[in-house]
Amino acid sequence: MDSNAIAHEILNAIGGSKNLTHNEVCMTRLRLSINDMTLIDHEQLATATGVLGIVGKGANGLEVVFGPNLVRQVNDALNHILGEPEKTFCSLDEKRADLPTQHNEEVDELISLLAQKNTLDQDEEDFDSLASDLDEEDFDSLASDLDEEDFDSLASDLDADDFEDNYEDDLDTPRLLIINGPNINMLGIREPEVYGKADYRTLIETCKEEALSQGFSDCVCYQSNHEGDLVDAIQDALGSYDGIIINPAAYTHTSVALLDAALAVQIPMIEVHLTDISTREDFRHISYIKDACFATVAGKGIDSYREAIQLMAAHLKDEA
Repeated sequence: MDSNAIAHEILNAIGGSKNLTHNEVCMTRLRLSINDMTLIDHEQLATATGVLGIVGKGANGLEVVFGPNLVRQVNDALNHILGEPEKTFCSLDEKRADLPTQHNEEVDELISLLAQKNTLDQDEEDFDSLASDLDEEDFDSLASDLDEEDFDSLASDLDADDFEDNYEDDLDTPRLLIINGPNINMLGIREPEVYGKADYRTLIETCKEEALSQGFSDCVCYQSNHEGDLVDAIQDALGSYDGIIINPAAYTHTSVALLDAALAVQIPMIEVHLTDISTREDFRHISYIKDACFATVAGKGIDSYREAIQLMAAHLKDEA
């Protein structure tokens, strides 16, 4: 994976470099401190390349879950980007849009250098020297190789039905949000004899794999240790997700706010727990969130999530 490209994806999703005050690595997570949380496009961030999940951290913090090697590479790429001066030329995508689809190796080399100009220790003379090798005639020559018939031929291969079918498929495929409450991020560390030895990353990967196998187009996993963040996640799901699977953890037994948010959005919801809370301490027998859920799955470890995803898929098919 291209860590530099991923870093740019992350910056775009959080509202740009000026909205990021600090970034660092914490195990498999990229920890970000944010100026204005309202500028974050959570959907874009969750679907960025290599992202396994998003974890809220306080009022102005986010943790983006990657694999252990990739997270360091993305953090290094972010540091490199943020240490550069402001770009005074257009983006790589804009430059590519201005060029013919078919181009030679020299053009590719120039475009690549344009993208890396601020990341390479090359001075202005080096850059200008390479650019001078490609004069206006080179570009005109390339453009002349693609006449109107080429474009018409390519366009004819893609008819309107193809686009309509793909668009309708996207509309018909449900999206799933999985919300986890406090301390779920400590899986594998916190009382493994009770909650199991699998870590949070394994939970995320399991959920995404199962959701894909059940026909969901997207499965976003969100975790926070803060009640208000969880309320926000439920509210933000309105109009974006077709189903929610929620493990409020300790907030199961205390949070009327989560219940109120769930009742307000009226999104099909399933309560899930790693352990069987009905057999544990008396205070854990209470569940406020269950009144907003059509099912509860508990006591099966990570497989509780698998079963909940299967139930949600079946429910959405029945309701369709």
